[in-house]
Amino acid sequence: MPTSRIRLSTGTLPSPLTDRLVTSHPFVQQIDIVFPSRTAPDDPFTSLKTTYSTTQFTLSELYAYASRLPIPNVPFKAHPVQRDADDTWCIDPRGTLTLCVSKSLYERLGVVGKRLPFKGCPEQYVIGVPLTRGTTSSAMAVRHKAALGVWDRVREETGRGRWCVAYVSADESSGPVDSPEAHVVKDVSARVRHDADVYVPHVGDLTRTASTSDAPAHETKEEHDERLEALFEWVGMACLGAQRLCANDRVDPYVAVYEAPSPASVGDVTRVQWKGLMGSAFVRSVIDTAVSTLSASNTDKPFIAVTLRSNLVTPVSYLPESTGKEAPLRVPGLEAEDTVCFILSKLTNKTTWAIGENIGKWDARWG
Repeated sequence: MPTSRIRLSTGTLPSPLTDRLVTSHPFVQQIDIVFPSRTAPDDPFTSLKTTYSTTQFTLSELYAYASRLPIPNVPFKAHPVQRDADDTWCIDPRGTLTLCVSKSLYERLGVVGKRLPFKGCPEQYVIGVPLTRGTTSSAMAVRHKAALGVWDRVREETGRGRWCVAYVSADESSGPVDSPEAHVVKDVSARVRHDADVYVPHVGDLTRTASTSDAPAHETKEEHDERLEALFEWVGMACLGAQRLCANDRVDPYVAVYEAPSPASVGDVTRVQWKGLMGSAFVRSVIDTAVSTLSASNTDKPFIAVTLRSNLVTPVSYLPESTGKEAPLRVPGLEAEDTVCFILSKLTNKTTWAIGENIGKWDARWG
C-alpha cells in the first residue's frame, strides 16, 4: 500500500502562494474551510457558487472539439466521471490530453509513451497529446488521432461506448456543440456545518522567527515541524467533524487517545465545504475570500484553514510553475494522494501562513 509524503513551508502575507496553489493544482474536487466561528460570519463563503458540466464523448469527439479551442486563452479542463479500470485520461488547462493506459492497451495504440517508473505499481504508460495547433507535427497529430480511434473501438467492442465526461470551460451556459449528447450542469454550492464546544488551538505565529508565547524564538526546526503537524492534524479532524475534538468527549483511552494542540480553548468551529470539479477562477475566489475575511476579523487569535483536495484518478495532478516543464508522473487511483492545506493566522502586525502538501508514494513531483 503506497504511503504518503509531506512537505511543510511557512511565510507571511502578502505572498504569491495563492496564485501558485491555484495554477499548480488544476483538478481540485473538494475545498474545506475551517475557522473558529467567532473569527467570521458564514456569509462571505456561502455566497460563493460555481458549476461544471457533464456530457458524453468518445475520445475522438472530445479531441476534435478541444483542439479547436484557442487554448490557453479559453480555459478548458476535463476528465472522466468514472475511472475505466487501469485506463484513464484528462485534459488540463495547458491544452494537453494525457492518457494513462495499461500495457495491453498501450501495445494496441501505436504511439510512444513513458512507462511509469515506480517500483511495485501496475505497469502503465503515459502518453501526452498536445491539443494546441502548431505544437506537434502533422504526422504525429495523425498518429494521435488514430490511437484515440483505437481506444474508442476497444470501448465500443467491450460495451462501454462513450465516456461520461466532467468539464469546465469558459462558457458554462452551453455545452460543446460537438457533443452528441445533452450536457447537464452541476451546481457546486457551499455546505456549512457548525460544531459547538470543541477544543480550538491558539495558532499564533506560524513561522519560526517569532518571539511570542505561541511560537518561542528558540524553537528548533524539529519542534516547529511538530507544532505545524499537530495543527494540520487538528484541521483534518475538524474537516471531518471528529468527535475527538469535543470538550465533552469521553472516549475510552484504550480505544482512541487524542490531545488538541496546546495552548487551546473551548469554542465553536465552522466548516464550509464545496465538492465537484471547479474552475481555477473559482478556487482563487475562495482563497481570496479567506484572506480578506481573516484580514477584516477583529477577534482574538483569528485563523482560517483552507484544504484543497485534488482528483485522485487523473493522470495529471500538478503543473510546474515553468510552462516548459512536463507535469510530473504519478499513478492515478483511489490509493493516490494530493492534498494541500494552508493555515492563515492573523497577528497584531502581520499575517503568517503555513502550507502542508501531502502526496502519494507513486508521485514523481518531489523525485
